[in-house]
Amino acid sequence: MGGMNPALTASCFPLMHESNDGGEPEGVVDCLAQAVTFHRRFAMAKRLPYAPCMFLPFRLREQAPKLALVFDVSSYADHPFCALSPFWPHGGIPVPGMPGTTSDSVEGIWQGLKLIGGKIAPRYFSGQGHKRGGMPRGHQYGDKLLKIVEAREKVYRVAYEWMLNHRADSALISGFVEQAFAGVQQHFHDVSNNGSIGDPDEGWAHAAVLVQYLNRRCQAHTAV
Repeated sequence: MGGMNPALTASCFPLMHESNDGGEPEGVVDCLAQAVTFHRRFAMAKRLPYAPCMFLPFRLREQAPKLALVFDVSSYADHPFCALSPFWPHGGIPVPGMPGTTSDSVEGIWQGLKLIGGKIAPRYFSGQGHKRGGMPRGHQYGDKLLKIVEAREKVYRVAYEWMLNHRADSALISGFVEQAFAGVQQHFHDVSNNGSIGDPDEGWAHAAVLVQYLNRRCQAHTAV
């Protein structure tokens, strides 16, 4: 009886009585039937009207379900998917914590705001994004120095989602949402295995941020 709703079992078991043929008590059969019906209705009530987008760790990119569409959104992908990479120089992306300052790429913001050797590096705001050497003490955010997880939330996510809203191909984004509502399984990966904002040991995959963004877009459609 594992997994049966406690309220349901409490309401139906007092009604049990022995069957006439000496088999299972009739109440047990009735109760199990009610339980199956309850769980089916509960599952249907919880079923989303769209197929949620899924993050796919790079190491598992060959193991997606057979019928799923798999999108590489790294800088190595074909156009237009490579334009969803934080390295892509869209231009005019506001730098969080620096009002009036913009960057050509999201990656430029992330690297440029690192405090390394006591300094940030605004030169990274220009051109295509690229990595910066050295061990950062944190990310500069106005007059605050943020640790990695907080910086991912207040700097990286904010800049990347601004790019999705204002610079990314709107038809491409809308297409992902439309396919989700058509029940199409969509998996997204870049070159990182880490989909958790709270894991500081590996770079946070922008594909995971994209997936969260797309699923919120889908949720917003259902609320209209």
